[in-house]
Amino acid sequence: MIKLEPIEALALTLHHSPGVQALLVGSGISRAAGVPTGWEITLDLIRRLANVQSVSDESDWAAWYRAAYDTDPSYSEILDAVASAPAERRSIIHSYIEAKDVEDIRRPTKAHNAIARLVHSGAIKVILTTNFDRLLESALRDVGVEPTVIASDDALAGATPLVHAQCTVIKLHGDYLDARIRNTADELERYSPDMDSLLDRIFDEYGLIVAGWSGDWDTALRNAILRSASRRYPFYWAARGPLSELGQDLLRHKAGRDIQITDADSFFQQLLSKVEALGTLDRAHPESVALTVAEGRRLCRDNNATAEWSDLLSREVERLSGFVRGDDYHSADAPTATSINELVRKFVARSETLRRLVLVGVRWGTEDAFRVTLQAISALTFPEMSRGGFTYLISLRMLGASMCFHWAIGAALLREDPSRASRLANLIVRTGDEKNIQAVVALPLISLDTVEWKILEGYERKHTPHSDYFGQIFGEEARDIVVAPAEADRAWDDAEFMIAMEAGYHRLVQERGWFWVPSGRFLWRREGGSWRERIERVQQLKPDSSELKAGLFGGSPDTAKKTAEAAAEFFERVAGSWF
Repeated sequence: MIKLEPIEALALTLHHSPGVQALLVGSGISRAAGVPTGWEITLDLIRRLANVQSVSDESDWAAWYRAAYDTDPSYSEILDAVASAPAERRSIIHSYIEAKDVEDIRRPTKAHNAIARLVHSGAIKVILTTNFDRLLESALRDVGVEPTVIASDDALAGATPLVHAQCTVIKLHGDYLDARIRNTADELERYSPDMDSLLDRIFDEYGLIVAGWSGDWDTALRNAILRSASRRYPFYWAARGPLSELGQDLLRHKAGRDIQITDADSFFQQLLSKVEALGTLDRAHPESVALTVAEGRRLCRDNNATAEWSDLLSREVERLSGFVRGDDYHSADAPTATSINELVRKFVARSETLRRLVLVGVRWGTEDAFRVTLQAISALTFPEMSRGGFTYLISLRMLGASMCFHWAIGAALLREDPSRASRLANLIVRTGDEKNIQAVVALPLISLDTVEWKILEGYERKHTPHSDYFGQIFGEEARDIVVAPAEADRAWDDAEFMIAMEAGYHRLVQERGWFWVPSGRFLWRREGGSWRERIERVQQLKPDSSELKAGLFGGSPDTAKKTAEAAAEFFERVAGSWF
């Protein structure tokens, strides 16, 4: 039997089942930021207590306390003695968390930053913390994640459900700027019924990773873990040195595994490194991708190398086709938000080389190379495959073709070649129902049948989640063919607008009685001009304009104007529902 090290098993869990492990962190992860641990605060409180008794010079404050009070030091008892009122205790804690020197600002540690990146990747979605500080929230915002923070019953009542939030941070003992923080033994002995109910759900439905928490002082939290009999997901406890007896009891109860660590920073950095390494297995090596794209850039511009360009594209099309037809794609289980996100990530990873070849082929390629690129996009619709099974999975087979189509339109517009954009938009592709249909109708990302893109982790609250998600990827990869990143952003918005308008023309021709076009982030972004300015440009096209001469929007000022008017009315309704 193969025996994996606990941290390796944990990394595999986070990779293969992203989002199923909750994270519980204590004061240990904030130590490197200068925020003292509970024990360090305890010793300093003993020093304060001794000072009022005219004792100021002791080498071992814990020993002094035992001798003076005939009992072991207790953080909550000492804090309660030093400050009897909750607001006064909050003020004391505030003094430990906030840096005394304005130039010595508390910053997230390497552990906080690694956790934030794990959250950004979708590996972790729920974080429980006994800490009062805001370092974790700061690290999350640094990577573009706005967490749902629950630090009181009031916040709990209005919180976004865990399944719909990109990240939920539950501050079990409160926030240091709130006078209701929990400090003393009495306060830590029980939680409210609503908080207990939330914890019962989490410990039943999620696995748990514990780090920087001793398990000795937080009675209510310890009881919540003991109440849960569920072992459906793993339990890991990362600790420096042996766990206490109480900690061992929790570990045995959850049939968990302990991970011996040097410190929180190195543990979370090592864990992140392993998870990211697993994530790159689906992606071709960056150097391999770069070499292939460089080869493609050379071949696509050479009229004598069309056959080699075709072979290059064929290999990548076959690679993606093998994934779609293989066991790694299909799932016997009903698709879930987690499995769909994992499937999208696999598609993105496995089609990267092909997308980037499409970019350079459309932007720089000869006419023959462009025709081969059209054939490659058409080959990725898989019309011959069975239509049985879950609609979500069937529709997502076309994701590779859809991404390449968007990438190609963007490249054509960067080339300032309406003819290529028109030929791409009106490329006839075969769909699963054996119909021949224009690519601009079949392949827009938002047109994939039954796919609700708000399922994308981190984009659940976005107006245009598909556009934001894939537009960011396009922006990174379009650097192969642009000078400045702003060009890539503008090209993505221009491409989606053009796709919407050309799809709108075909919608009008079909006379379905209702009008709909694929929208994108151009509806709310103003970089490169508002959608109204873009509509106005279409309405003012002349018969000799390059767009109409290429056959876009029906090829005449009249059809272009009718399309623009219908699209404007549709955009007004959609944008009006957002703002």
